Amino acid sequence: MRVDFAFLCDAAAESNGKIHAVGIGIEQIGATSMPAVHPKAVAVIRFSFTRADEGSRKFAVRVRDADGREVIPPVEGEINLTVPDETVQMRANMVIDLQQMQIQSYGPHEVQVRIDGDEVVALRFEVVQAGVPQP
Repeated sequence: MRVDFAFLCDAAAESNGKIHAVGIGIEQIGATSMPAVHPKAVAVIRFSFTRADEGSRKFAVRVRDADGREVIPPVEGEINLTVPDETVQMRANMVIDLQQMQIQSYGPHEVQVRIDGDEVVALRFEVVQAGVPQP
């Protein structure tokens, strides 16, 4: 299994295998004071897989700050990967809403995606003080 691409954005949806996204590439989230609540971001991940990857896979998505505190409850589930007989490789999209992030501190944060316990992608973003110029 391989990650083709992954990003954070403001909104996204999947339709017939295509991803429609707005505000792609979130690298910073501004907050005027702490603690703060960020209403919504979306993690988008596209995987390529082959027959060797087929089967039921457990996934977990966690969003943490630099101290390891979770800012939302973990998102966990299962995906079933199948490759039709006449096909060599398939793709799967994950579009995961990250709602009501409870941010406790400024600084680095990370969205970590694991499949069957292995980290497959880490999307990093910085929480900055809104209204303060950033380098």
